[in-house]
Amino acid sequence: MSTVTAVLSHLGAPEVHDSLQLLQAVAPDARFVVCYGGRIDEFERIDYGHKLFIDDPTLRGPERHLQSLTTVLERVWAAYFEADESVDSLYVIEYDHLVLDSRFETRLRELASQTRADFMGKNCVDCTATNEAQYVRFRRDERLLAHLRSLSVRDEPTRLFRCLGDGMWISRRAVRAYVEVGDHPPCYCEVYVPTLLHHLGFRLVDVDAHSDLYQDVRYMPRFDAEQAMARFTDGAVFIHPVKDPLALRAIRGALT
Repeated sequence: MSTVTAVLSHLGAPEVHDSLQLLQAVAPDARFVVCYGGRIDEFERIDYGHKLFIDDPTLRGPERHLQSLTTVLERVWAAYFEADESVDSLYVIEYDHLVLDSRFETRLRELASQTRADFMGKNCVDCTATNEAQYVRFRRDERLLAHLRSLSVRDEPTRLFRCLGDGMWISRRAVRAYVEVGDHPPCYCEVYVPTLLHHLGFRLVDVDAHSDLYQDVRYMPRFDAEQAMARFTDGAVFIHPVKDPLALRAIRGALT
């Protein structure tokens, strides 16, 4: 079995190449796919065989709270899952999510097996009836709630979940179910992906509740090059967010 890792980016081609060089140096046998949400001319300059142009305006703003992963999942499913039954999972990361362990796919798959997860994320929690910003924003979104009521197999069809939008692990059957829904209402991916999968009957797992794999994954603040190098030296599996290109080059240099 194998994992496809979708790398979300909107940066220029040189920066995409820097990210890919590190990913391939760490895990040369992994299947990375660049899911590009930037300008088409920059996409065409990316010298890499596994790339998809994601023509979705929500990835380019300005309403970031409506950023969607639907087109990403649909395109990756069609290109990499439909004709290859050996692909059993999808890992969705952002360009500033560093992968630093060659066994990252196996470690994620083992955690999913231990926890019986179909979806794993950072801070993946039920935010219903809390003051969490995403719940407050979408709790009265009638289009979203009607959509969930029409699909849910749960007793409470309007419960909302959330997680960090970076580092989502999704089983093959969950990706397929998401894609087969067809139409999706506008909703921020950090809420919509785990919420929809919960209501479709899949098990959600908070990585931090069961593992230290994501101890260096956070929303903010950014890791600078010195901090990222220190975490790499200490054996970090993943680091997010790292936006300093010097960090990528330093770690890649340490690998050679």
